[in-house]
Amino acid sequence: MKIKKEVKKELTKEEYSDFIKKVISINEKQKSMPSYVMIDDVKIYKNEYIEAIENVNKFILENGRHPETITIYVKRRRK
Repeated sequence: MKIKKEVKKELTKEEYSDFIKKVISINEKQKSMPSYVMIDDVKIYKNEYIEAIENVNKFILENGRHPETITIYVKRRRK
């Protein structure tokens, strides 16, 4: 049985690039990855954006190009 993932946010290549720049900027200031980042009033938690980054990197390695859209899925937070 396949579990359907809930989509939290979809980004274009340009929006994803801006998002990554924002994460890196916060990381440089705080010396750690932010626990969440806001995009258009949507809170993207660290485990969600790390999964999106891993998926994009995997796509680039497999296809030799960037994806046209990036989907960030809801992921349960660890307590």
